[in-house]
Amino acid sequence: MKLFYLTFQEDAELYLGVTRKIEWQVRAFEQLGYKVTHTLWKNECFIFFQGGETLSVPVTRGFRRMHRFSQAALDYLTDHRFDVAYLRLDRISFDVIRICRKLKENGTRRVIVEIPNYPYIMDYLRSVKGVRPIQRQAVTLLKVLCTAAQDRLAGCRLRECADAAVLIGDRSDRFFGLPAVNITNGVNVDEFSFARHQGDSGEIVLVGVAGTLWWQAYDRVLEGMRVYRERKKPEDPRVRFVLVGGDRKEMPAFLEDVRSRGLEEDVECRGFLRGEELMRVYASADLGVSSLGCYRRGLTRCSSLKAREYCAAGLPFLYAYEDDALDGNPPFALRLPNDSSAVDIGRTVEFALRCRDDPSLSEQEREFARRNYDWKTILGQVLAFAGV
Repeated sequence: MKLFYLTFQEDAELYLGVTRKIEWQVRAFEQLGYKVTHTLWKNECFIFFQGGETLSVPVTRGFRRMHRFSQAALDYLTDHRFDVAYLRLDRISFDVIRICRKLKENGTRRVIVEIPNYPYIMDYLRSVKGVRPIQRQAVTLLKVLCTAAQDRLAGCRLRECADAAVLIGDRSDRFFGLPAVNITNGVNVDEFSFARHQGDSGEIVLVGVAGTLWWQAYDRVLEGMRVYRERKKPEDPRVRFVLVGGDRKEMPAFLEDVRSRGLEEDVECRGFLRGEELMRVYASADLGVSSLGCYRRGLTRCSSLKAREYCAAGLPFLYAYEDDALDGNPPFALRLPNDSSAVDIGRTVEFALRCRDDPSLSEQEREFARRNYDWKTILGQVLAFAGV
C-alpha cells in the first residue's frame, strides 16, 4: 500500500531534531509495509521523496509561500494516488482542507492529521512577544490573528474530509470533531550510541541540544548557575553548561545572558552537531537539559524530542512539564517546576552524583526508550485507531 506523508517543514539545521523525527516516522511506516512518499522544503523548493528518488518543485520566495507549497502538493496529487495520508501540520488552513478533499476524491481510504504541539493557538499569540524590533509586533500580531481566525474557520470543515487526529501535548479525545488519539514522541534508539559517562567527580556537565528558542528557557539554567556559584563551597563541584545548536536570531540574547551573569568560563557554545560529534558531547556530559519553558507557551504537557534522544543515549536528564511516558518518576529523569524560577543547581548536582553512583542506570534508561519510544509501535497503534 502507498502512504503520503505531507509536512510543510523546512529542512534546515535549526530544525534538525524535527526533520530527524520525520525520517524516523517515514522509516516506521515503511517497516509497517507501506511505500512512503514524504515532503520537506529547502532552498525555495518543495521536495517530494519516494525511496531514493526526489522531485523538487521550485517555489518563489515571498508572500503566501505556504500557499504555493500547498499548491505544489495539490498538483502532485493530480497524478498520484495513495491508500493512506498522514499530514503533520502546525495548524489548519483552507489549503489543508483543499488537500484533504483532493485526497478523498482520489480514493484515499484514511486521512490522518498529526498536531505535534497541541494546543497551539496561544503559542502563536505568545510568539509575538519575541518579535524585534518592537515596531514590528503590531504587524506580526495582525498576521497571527488572521492565521488563528483561518484555523478556526477551516477547522470546522476538517471532519468532512479527514478521519482521525493524532495529538502530541495536552490530552483531548476530539479535534475539530475528529476522533483523536494522544501519543508521545518517539525515537530510533539504534541511531544513538550508548553515552556511558566516565566523569570527573570535580565537575558536573550539563548539555542542552534544543537550541536557544524562547520556549527552551535555558536562561533558567544560567540563573541557577549564577546563584550556585555565589553560594558554592570549595568542595562543591564546578558546573558547566554546553549548548549545541542555537537560533541565529536568539543567540545574541543568550550570549548576553551569559556575559551579564559572568558565566563565560562555564558556558560553551558548540554550534550545530550531529552523528558521532553529538555522541561525543553526550558521552562527556552528566545530564541533558530538556525544555524548561513550556509555561511560556501556555503548556503543561509536552513530549520533547530531545528528552527521547537523551533517553536513547542513556543520558539522565532534567525536564519541566508533564509527560505521560515519564509517569512514575523514573530514576534517570528529574522534574523541575514549570515556571520562571531558576534551576536549583544544588539539587541538580545531587541528582547527577546519584546517577553516577548507579552504573546500571544508563542501561535501564536505554531499555526504557526501547519499550516506550519505538515509532513502529506508536504508529502501528495510530493506524489501528484510524481504522486502517
